Amino acid sequence: MDRNVNDKIDGWDISLQRNIHMYCHALSVKNDKLRFSIDCEDLPTPEKTIGIWLYDSAIPETMIGELQKVLLKWAGKYDLNFQIYTSKSEFVTSKKAHNK
Repeated sequence: MDRNVNDKIDGWDISLQRNIHMYCHALSVKNDKLRFSIDCEDLPTPEKTIGIWLYDSAIPETMIGELQKVLLKWAGKYDLNFQIYTSKSEFVTSKKAHNK
């Protein structure tokens, strides 16, 4: 995966700038009407994994499920593993997306 990634998935523009500060990354998603910055960082796992914290952002609770699906679809394009959190203890992983 390149250091800077820009994609469009299901009407959402997704931009990831890796390692903006040590192990932290800048992730933003936007469509015609909305724009969100989402916290994400490397996780201390044996396999290279980036955690994405949807619940800790300005995303309305009613949109978290939609963005989780979009980001999971996006993450499935890459060899890295992504864990997309909707709460402190609930997440989906892109590993399953790789296996489909």
